[in-house]
Amino acid sequence: MPESLYKYTSAETAEIILNTGTLRWSSPELFNEAWAIGHSPELDFDHITITKAMLKQAVSMIFIRDMPAGNEKHPLFKAIRRWRTEDRFKDEVEAYDSLSELLAPTPETLESKLKHILSAWVDLVANSRILCLSESPKDVQSWKTYADNHTGVVFKFSTENTLQEPKKVEYGTQRCQLTTVKEQVDDLVGIKRATTLADFESKLLAKPKHNSAEREWRCIQIIDEEDLDCGEDIEDWFIDQKFYESELRAAYFGFLMPEAQRKELALLIKAKYPKIALFNAIAIPDQYELEFKKYCP
Repeated sequence: MPESLYKYTSAETAEIILNTGTLRWSSPELFNEAWAIGHSPELDFDHITITKAMLKQAVSMIFIRDMPAGNEKHPLFKAIRRWRTEDRFKDEVEAYDSLSELLAPTPETLESKLKHILSAWVDLVANSRILCLSESPKDVQSWKTYADNHTGVVFKFSTENTLQEPKKVEYGTQRCQLTTVKEQVDDLVGIKRATTLADFESKLLAKPKHNSAEREWRCIQIIDEEDLDCGEDIEDWFIDQKFYESELRAAYFGFLMPEAQRKELALLIKAKYPKIALFNAIAIPDQYELEFKKYCP
């Protein structure tokens, strides 16, 4: 875990942070991330699709040459291993028809399970409050996106107290999904356990690989619904939480920030947080990179 993390902000937001001594923790629904699962997801399959896929997978496991690894204590996995040994079915058609009868109650159970997954995710997004930070103050794209095109501020915070136990965002090429047909089938036949509701928090830490330069970390709070005072209006799904003065260690001003505004913010910082260091971002000549120099207003 890094000793420090960085918060990119606009100049206006920076002033609010300095005057209130708070950081805004928001529901992930407020991030407007195009590739995120979102507050009200819909699955592109149903329990019938899973049942059919499960039957095909089970039949395939009975007749393929090499049995895949799995949980040998799982009831269906154990049964499939036994049927293979006994040569229980003469062909795939017989196996499919027999298993269709044996597993008849499964669709109702699956339908309930999928509804529960969707409901649990909706509650998680509504009750999660997340603070987004970065491992580096030098990401040019983050300056553009989150610090008002290099006219904003980046704050350096220690990861003590308020920001303890941040979690690293995982960047991948495969889009994160709430669940998939394959995941549910592998779980049903005993090959691999599906993601449980307790593991859903990891889905709040998934972003596409093209954002990896952000090197993002997230602090996550899951708050009991009765402790939230935000109603059903999604725009109000945030909390402004105090941080300790000692946690704010430095401020970096964007290289396109007007000098008058830079001086005004610097004076505000020195009045309220006299111990923190101030830096100017400098665009390195002939490069798309930044360096920092100490700033004295």
